[in-house]
Amino acid sequence: MKEALEKVREELGNDAIILNTRSNRRGGVLDFMKYAQFEVTAAFDDDPQKNRPVPGLPQSSQSTVRDEEKRSAGVYTPARIVPRPSSGGRAPDIRVKELTERVEVERIIEDIRDLKRSVQSLAENAALADLGGLPRYLADILQRFQNAGFDEKIAKGVTRQLLNELAGAELNDRSVIVDRAVELLRTSIGEVCQISLGGTRPRIVAFVGPTGTGKTTTIAKLATEFSLNRGQRVCVLTIDTKRIDAVGQLKSYCRIINIPLLIAYSPDELPGIMPRLAENDIALIDTPGAGPMDRQQMLEMVEFLHRLVPQEVHLTMSVTTSLHEMNRIEKNFSTLKPNRVLFTKLDETDSYGAMLSFAIGSKKNLSYVTFGQNVPGDFSLADPSELLRQNLTPKEPEDR
Repeated sequence: MKEALEKVREELGNDAIILNTRSNRRGGVLDFMKYAQFEVTAAFDDDPQKNRPVPGLPQSSQSTVRDEEKRSAGVYTPARIVPRPSSGGRAPDIRVKELTERVEVERIIEDIRDLKRSVQSLAENAALADLGGLPRYLADILQRFQNAGFDEKIAKGVTRQLLNELAGAELNDRSVIVDRAVELLRTSIGEVCQISLGGTRPRIVAFVGPTGTGKTTTIAKLATEFSLNRGQRVCVLTIDTKRIDAVGQLKSYCRIINIPLLIAYSPDELPGIMPRLAENDIALIDTPGAGPMDRQQMLEMVEFLHRLVPQEVHLTMSVTTSLHEMNRIEKNFSTLKPNRVLFTKLDETDSYGAMLSFAIGSKKNLSYVTFGQNVPGDFSLADPSELLRQNLTPKEPEDR
């Protein structure tokens, strides 16, 4: 409508009078893809006396005065309509079918977007629809998904797929249902990658993540494994120099396992440290925890890692963290370009749904999991299939 009125003013001038407007929607299927048409009837009064200027009044105020005169005289509906000729000498047709082609195209585009949003919403609602009347073992596995804290879309989506795929005796066999559920979910989880010992030496491996997730203890576990059990030359570099006794804790670990500990208080110190890193097969980098509002800390870590150029960056998170918080942490640390995810504190819970849902949603490669404070020990390479089975297989004798 706005464009139609602008076209009226363009064709008939600022003195044009709108006599009538009408709109309707044309075309479309089931309320989708319809476009609006506007019909405007307008005219201008070519009586020179009625368009006379008012002495002593600025030009910008002339039309306002003429409008007031017309209202008071009751002459807003002229006796005749005289269209102003266009530059081509042809009286303009101001019906919206010719005037609003662009409006119609934009409306069609918006309707397509609405249709796309509606289809997506229907698909999501179907996935989340209540699954009533399920066979016993399907209902049981859905309940286990929910108890373990899996994302609702994943839980109900897999259950619905199992209902569609399995039939007959399969639906009455708990082991078949669990095996197929594990298979479906495992294919949605990325690779599992341990620290690589091939390629350029040293292998620089950084660990990033929030405060309190166990980065320092995890580094001690891995340093012990690669140094004592695998015979690799290992060193540790810490840039976590602001936290109380963070360096002291690492010094104790490194002294016990007899590996060098290097400390960098600023990125400018790295050129002098790099030759010492190059003497080793693996360099493990301990970083400070950073909250979402600690922009300065994050910028400093970006500068450190930019100069170190690590081949691996492990985002370290506690398995007890909620799925929502895991997603927020991933977003906050995305500037550090993590290419692995390492989960800690598996000994503090037996519900791994948030961790596994994050692995499915993020598509990031997993590396290690830790499940205690013992150094050495209490860590292993992640095994998504085993973790899934632990949450989907009944533990109590009465459930069997």
